[in-house]
Amino acid sequence: MQAFDFDKNISILRQAKGQAIPWHETTYPSYTADILTFAQSYFKSDEYDRNFDRTLRQHQFHEGLAEADVAQLANTSQDYSLIRAIVSAIIRGEKYTPGMWQALVQNGILLDLLVRERDLKQKA
Repeated sequence: MQAFDFDKNISILRQAKGQAIPWHETTYPSYTADILTFAQSYFKSDEYDRNFDRTLRQHQFHEGLAEADVAQLANTSQDYSLIRAIVSAIIRGEKYTPGMWQALVQNGILLDLLVRERDLKQKA
């Protein structure tokens, strides 16, 4: 496992917020190299919760989370393990739900989650 550079990746997501991510005639949107690098570095880091599905169930989320609920948790949750599990589920989820990152990067929810995760980790 490698350490995850929150500040570097928060900067990447800040720059990407509000920017169009094109989706041509391919299976996935055309993510920038920076977004792909962010996702890979998170997946390979000690931040990635390999048991995110179990963690989410422990927090009573059995059927997934609506985008509005994720946005609210990104701004209000004080639970590091929950935020970490949500980010992990999003990183893994693109494989099964193409375009998931696209929406969450463009609208800034993934940025808000990552900032919240960093802040909660620093408090611990």
